[in-house]
Amino acid sequence: MDKSRKHKSWMIFLAILFLLAGIACFVALVMALKFTLPVKNVSASVAKVNPMLDRSNYVWVEPTEPPTEPTTEETTESVMEAVEEENATPLLPTYTMTINMANIQSNYNNNHDAIGWIRVPDTVISYPIMQTTDNYYYVEHASNGAASHAGAIFADYRCNLDRTDNAILYGHNMGNGSMFHAIKNYKSSSWGARHPYIEMASVNHRYLYRVISCNVIYGEAGANFEYWNYISMNRPNFRYYYNSIRNTSTVWYGNDVEIPRDNQDNFLVLQTCNSGSNDGIRCVVFAVRIGDFTNESVYNPNVTPKYSVFPSNYVK
Repeated sequence: MDKSRKHKSWMIFLAILFLLAGIACFVALVMALKFTLPVKNVSASVAKVNPMLDRSNYVWVEPTEPPTEPTTEETTESVMEAVEEENATPLLPTYTMTINMANIQSNYNNNHDAIGWIRVPDTVISYPIMQTTDNYYYVEHASNGAASHAGAIFADYRCNLDRTDNAILYGHNMGNGSMFHAIKNYKSSSWGARHPYIEMASVNHRYLYRVISCNVIYGEAGANFEYWNYISMNRPNFRYYYNSIRNTSTVWYGNDVEIPRDNQDNFLVLQTCNSGSNDGIRCVVFAVRIGDFTNESVYNPNVTPKYSVFPSNYVK
């Protein structure tokens, strides 16, 4: 009888143990779904990243922000006037690089999660780009590793800023205007026309991008256009991606004659929540790389070749 009671008690104990384990797994799943960014298995190749795994080995030094250059009101006004004309080719202004590569290397030496820098002129967006082995950590941690509701600007863990065809950066839409709140300015065609460039750098290279579109679209699993799931692309994927950007565009800044080439050009994607609520709607800015300006400080569109020309029927 005692043996039977002991056996029964042991079975009850195991049942309670399994129940508690199930509850813990369920809570972990709910938290993961709440904070994770949409990631699905894709056929595109994934470049390896070199994140910092043991943060205790590094002494954090606050990232050094590069100085900003004055804007040229005369040239930016000419841009706005040009894009207001139907089918006009924008007269792009000259751009002077401001990101200091030595500062980025110093940041990386202090913290291997700090893999680059992102800057959008005339906004507060001038932040280090963080990256680790997942898309969770920097949703709720600042660039110095401290817990933060504002999080940090971070790259999708599958991306390599130098090697993959698509660099995808995430940031919160903060009510105080910080982080990626300002990319919503591109929903205004006049503002976007005056700010055609985005500067981004990795540890070893500095790039300039031209904004081609601002899209307010559904950005979670099940979306018709899963822009976050295209990291390295073959020719058909590249064309599909460009066409999908065009077809879902809220404000289109691109040129349907001078468009990216799928064997040479790279995309930059900046994503934030559109409304601030967890409704799945995202404000996404798409840009295409103009070139590598690691050893050059000025981009002059009248001298430096722009996009390569493709047939106009490329976009369907």
